[in-house]
This record gives sequence, C-alpha cells and structure tokens, in this order.
Amino acid sequence: MTGRRLLLVEGWRFLPHSYALVAQSHCLCFARRDIDLRFADLPFYDPTWRRSPGILAPSEEAVLAALRPPEPSFLPQATFTLRPERPEFSPPRSGTRFAFATAEYRVLTPANVGGLRSAADVPASVHVVTPSHWAATAYARFGFLSERIHIVPHGVEPSIFGPDDAARRAMRRALGAEDSFLFASAGAMTWNKGLDLLLAAFARVAESEPRARFLLKGADALYPSRELVSEVLADLPARARAAVTSRLIYEGRTVSAKIMADLLRAADCYVSPYRAEGFNMPVLEAMACGVPIVCTQGGPTDDFTDAAFTRYVRSELRTKLLDGGQPGDALEPDLDHLVGLMLEAVHDPDAATRGALAARHARERFTWEAVSDRLLASLFS
Repeated sequence: MTGRRLLLVEGWRFLPHSYALVAQSHCLCFARRDIDLRFADLPFYDPTWRRSPGILAPSEEAVLAALRPPEPSFLPQATFTLRPERPEFSPPRSGTRFAFATAEYRVLTPANVGGLRSAADVPASVHVVTPSHWAATAYARFGFLSERIHIVPHGVEPSIFGPDDAARRAMRRALGAEDSFLFASAGAMTWNKGLDLLLAAFARVAESEPRARFLLKGADALYPSRELVSEVLADLPARARAAVTSRLIYEGRTVSAKIMADLLRAADCYVSPYRAEGFNMPVLEAMACGVPIVCTQGGPTDDFTDAAFTRYVRSELRTKLLDGGQPGDALEPDLDHLVGLMLEAVHDPDAATRGALAARHARERFTWEAVSDRLLASLFS
C-alpha cells in the first residue's frame, strides 16, 4: 500500500485496564509512524469508572490527549476497535474493521455476539485481532476463516519494564521485604486468575519457608479485588489463613507504569496459576523485569514464555459453564505441582540466570514497537 495510511482507533484512554493499555501503547507507536491517526473514545464498561491520569509519563499522556476524533470527512482504510465483552462486528464506514477481542474461555457466548449465529453473519469487512492462539480458538469455532483472525501479542515498553537492581532494592526496602523471598502476582483477583490456588499453595510453602512472603497487586479502582482476596482468605483453614495473612503484602491502588515495574522487579518469582486468560500481560511484564516465572501450562502464556526461565504448572482442560449455560474451556492447575514448583523457586541456584533470560526474551521479541509493526502489517496488508 502506497501513500499515507489512514487509521482510526476506537477504545479507552487513561484507565488502568488492559484494553486501555493496549490501545494507548499501540497509539504511541502509531504516532511515531507515517500514519494519519484518529482516536474515538468508547464509553467505559462500568459508568462508575473514572479516568486516572498519571499512569504513563506526562509526555506520553500529552501525545494521547492530543489525538483528534475523526472528522465526518475522515474515511479510514482501517479501524481498530477495542470494545470489551462484546466485540464490534458491525461494518465500518470505510475500509476494514479489526475488532480486538480476548475470549478467555475460548468460546463466544450469545451476550458476546449480540444474536449473531456465526461468523457468516459478520460482514466480510470485519476481521478479528486477538493476542493469543488460545483466544483465537473462539473465533475459529465461531466460523471465522483463518485469514480473518489476526494473532498479535501484547508488548512491553523496555524503557520502563527492565532489570534495575537499584530500583529493586529500593522497592524491597519500601515493602519491608529486604530479607524475604518474595513471590508476586497481579490482576483483578477473579476466579479465572487462580487466586484460591495461589493462596492455598502459598500457605503450604510458608510452612517450610520462613522467609517467604507474597505481594498481591490488585485493581481496586476497577474491580472488588481487595474483597475477593478477603473472601479467598476466609475460605482457608484457620492455620493456613494465619500463615498467609501474616506474610501477605496487598497493594490495590492505581499506580504508574513505573511503580508497577518497580513492584514486579522487587519479586524473586512471579506466580500465575490462571485458569483462563486472553493473554496475561503481567507475566510478560515480570519477564521483562528479569523475574523468573511459575505459570499454568497449556494456555496463552505458552505463546511467549520459555522453559529456560518458566516453571510450568501441569493443568487439565475442563469445561466451564458460562452465562446462559454456554460451555467454555478452562484449565485446572495441579495444586500439588504448583506447591512443588514454588518450593523449587525458593531454592533455585540458577534464579539470576533464569531472570536474565526472561528479560532478554521479552525485551528482544515483545516490545510494543515490535508488536505494533505486526499489527500494522495486518491492518494494512
């Protein structure tokens, strides 16, 4: 394609949500290319959500704030639409629409597709962009041909997410974890993230590892993360609950990307025994910071992790009944295996090597610049 490329992005800005992070990160890369770019703000999923300035650097947020909405005369060749829960499958005004979607349970429910029976009901001018092979299965099952499914992973900003010994030491001091072996995990704390498995496993690790502590980073501005943690703790036996509570560090506030990187690099091991994810961005961000990984095997993280720095938790594929009784796919990690891998991590003499390999892998292959180029290749092929 010759000439300046015309692109419309529809999504969220200035919100501590993965869909906003994806939209913003791509737009910052697009703004540095020869692209005529417009941005249309979509309504927030929850009307109680509020914009949170300060997540990105002021210079980056200024670029994003300056993005203009499309004029009536603006006819994009590609429209990239990031609408959660119900992908936008309506035809665009011009060109081709690329609907971003994640499908954590590898299936589209009637609520997701608004009464459409199959991809045969979706206009030919609409394609799908999804971040993993795991999630792409949902759209193949719905009837999209492979040439209309574009798998584009997420990325990291290497100037923020990277090894930094001084920042690591400073954050560990701030957390009171200087002499600890610190596990970490981040997310909404919902069932699909495996929080119940995580805390049950840590309770067992704590029995034999007096130095072990756990950092949980929730998202209280968007989800009842703190309450979900409290509910899982309440379900633990009293002794296990006491062991976890005494060693748990919980942070639920919205923080800048820089502080998020500091929290991740403070950890000695990042743990994610998830059941269903579209991608699992915190795993990639922890990798980029030089942190060894323990995560579920068989899901989307298989696309971007490697056994050189990842301990994979065995899992079984299970059926998960979703809204309306729709069967979806979920992974059930093996709790005993999870405990064993966490104990291995505590005593791993090669942890530093694993961390360095993780950082190199993420920062060489999965920067936002690199994955934005992959996205542009799909948008303007």
